[in-house]
Amino acid sequence: MTDEKAIQFLQTLIQAPTVAANEDQVVAAIVAQLQPELDAGLIHLKRLPFASGRTTLVLSTGDATATRVLAFDGHADVVSAGDEANWTYPPFAAEIHDGELYGRGATDMKAGLAAAVLAFQAAAHKPLKIQLRLFVTVGEEIDNYGARQIAAAGLAADVTDLLVAEPTAGHIATAERGIIDYTVTAQGKAAHSSRPELGANAIHGLLAYFQAAMAATAPLTARVDPLLGQATHNVDLIAGGNQINSIPEAAHYRGNIRSTPTASNEDFIAAMQGAVAAVAVPGVTITFHPDSVLAAVSTDSDNALVSAIQAARATIGETPLPVQAETGITDAAVLYHPGMALAIVGPGNETSHQTDEHVNVAEYLSYIALYRTLMTQN
Repeated sequence: MTDEKAIQFLQTLIQAPTVAANEDQVVAAIVAQLQPELDAGLIHLKRLPFASGRTTLVLSTGDATATRVLAFDGHADVVSAGDEANWTYPPFAAEIHDGELYGRGATDMKAGLAAAVLAFQAAAHKPLKIQLRLFVTVGEEIDNYGARQIAAAGLAADVTDLLVAEPTAGHIATAERGIIDYTVTAQGKAAHSSRPELGANAIHGLLAYFQAAMAATAPLTARVDPLLGQATHNVDLIAGGNQINSIPEAAHYRGNIRSTPTASNEDFIAAMQGAVAAVAVPGVTITFHPDSVLAAVSTDSDNALVSAIQAARATIGETPLPVQAETGITDAAVLYHPGMALAIVGPGNETSHQTDEHVNVAEYLSYIALYRTLMTQN
């Protein structure tokens, strides 16, 4: 495939506004790109419907009897572009300026997905000695919906090597933090603000819980993991009350914890639940509920897949990449299992989720070559 067609393919993916929905627009473009190989039986396709207009794809090629199973993973959804008037170029136009391709999802992560698709297409024509899979997932930005489908169907259980094509800004990651999204609810009793003794102030109870919870989790966020550093704990959404002259009967906030193997999800949940008992606001009931929980993932920085990536880079004339950890969450949080060699590496930079998100075109093209070499150097 020419560089021009590879760029046009990426532009097609970015021009699909898959903001937490409509991933089938990307799926249709991928299937159309791979149709010759699908018709020839070189690639096999499995669809996992999630919701209307949202389908996860599992593509496979290579030796179905091989014990080594190398899987590539990429998600088709993107986050909101926000106020489009703030963008220098329209977020879904996929315009190129000075070697940079601009658009929502350019970095996170349609460049990595497009590179993996085109490399997979080329590899399907080679005599492979391994099983090769490509996961195209929905809803990664919300709660890894597509990865959960794949895991539930057992389609990652035999994967020996997993490469997540997320943008890593010039390094390879072999570890990532875990996550707890949670909700704390305070239920009290309404009353006139001139007679507060007749009510129970839910906001007072919520604030008391916040102080108790932050104190309880402070020892955990102080721990330093050798790969992932310190865990974090933040409150990001809060609501409560009805009007200024009424004692609020209900209030809640939502928080986000990024955990590590040193400060685990279990440690945090125990601390948050224990803080409930520390709240002593008469008449107010506090409830802590973990909404989404994914464990931290940590593998050897010199695992077999990392070595293969570095060898592939040498083959295409590129220098080795440094290896470090990721603070974000990827589909690896759901797809990983012990014994799997994991690497997170892909084209892109630090503009993920930002206005004027962009990806370097030359870097994108280099990752097609890297992925193709990695898939075929067995």
